[in-house]
Amino acid sequence: MTDLNRWMKRVLAVSLAAGFLIAAGAGGFAQTVPAAPPAAQPVVMGVIDIQYILNNAKASKGVKAALEKQAAAYQAELAQQENAIRSADQQLQQQRATLSQQDFDAKKAALGQQVEALRQKAATRNKQLQQMENGAMTQVEQALLQTTADIAKARGLTMVLNKAMVVLNVASYDITKEALQKLDAKIASVKLPAPQ
Repeated sequence: MTDLNRWMKRVLAVSLAAGFLIAAGAGGFAQTVPAAPPAAQPVVMGVIDIQYILNNAKASKGVKAALEKQAAAYQAELAQQENAIRSADQQLQQQRATLSQQDFDAKKAALGQQVEALRQKAATRNKQLQQMENGAMTQVEQALLQTTADIAKARGLTMVLNKAMVVLNVASYDITKEALQKLDAKIASVKLPAPQ
């Protein structure tokens, strides 16, 4: 159990005890003096720029490069299928004079189904890329959380705030550079999860 959790439990216990004493006093019962609450742990804060770290960590950059490579492969696959559909459409337009209206309409409808299938495949590929990014970045974020906890413990920090939420801070409170260095040492790369 962390010191912060123990402190929170003590504060809750003291608050509950005070609440019972107030309620008992209001009901006409004899009041007792509560034991002095344990000394509260001083708040020692740190600040971390999470977005900066997620943009600049080696693992994050590796995820971005791997996603770009996968997106290019998907794009090439989709472009090949799109070109095949266009070619089939051009051939159909050339054959229009020789086909009956019914045959032409049937072939045009079949091409429309292929176009719709291609649109659905493109949407699926985009969803897969998003899932791969989410899965990989979750690993980076978890490693960053553990790294931050390690730094907080080593420095005796009781609270670490995201720099995006802090208006002003002393530079000595900022643990961003240290966290980035330790994160890069801990997890230099992340493998993209397999597409689903």
